[in-house]
Amino acid sequence: MENSIIFNITINASAEKVWDTITNPDKIEQYMFGSRCESAWVPGAKANYFIKQGDKDVTVVKGEVIRSEPHKLLEHTIFPAGSEIEDILENYIVIIYELEEQDGSTELTITQKGYNYVANGKVRYIETQKGWKAVLPKLKEVAEQ
Repeated sequence: MENSIIFNITINASAEKVWDTITNPDKIEQYMFGSRCESAWVPGAKANYFIKQGDKDVTVVKGEVIRSEPHKLLEHTIFPAGSEIEDILENYIVIIYELEEQDGSTELTITQKGYNYVANGKVRYIETQKGWKAVLPKLKEVAEQ
C-alpha cells in the first residue's frame, strides 16, 4: 500500500469555478454524497462535512484547514467522525487540492496522504479510492455547469 493516493482530472472550467466547486457548500453537497462543508477556508478554520438528519446536522468528516491559496491550492485534514478510530491528530489524513488553469480548463490534482501512519490505514486507503472514483465525475459535472 502506498502512503498517498493521487487523482488528476481536467475540468473544462476556470480555476475560479473549480475553486468554487470545492469550497461552496451548495456545490459540495451535489457531488460529495449529500454532505456539506461550511468553512472559511483559511488556515486554522474547521472543515467539517455534515449531512442533515431531520433537523440535526450530523458531522461525518472532521478536519481543519492547513493552507489555502484561492484558485490554486487547498490543504486540510480529514477524519471519519463517528468511527471507532481514536480521534487524535495522528489518525487524520491530509488532503490537498491543486488547481492549475491553462487555456480555459483547469487541471485538478487531489492528493490524500498519511495512510501508512493512521489507524485502519489500509481500509481507509481502499475506501478513498472507491469514493473518489464515484465523486470525481460528479465534481467535474458540477464545475462545468
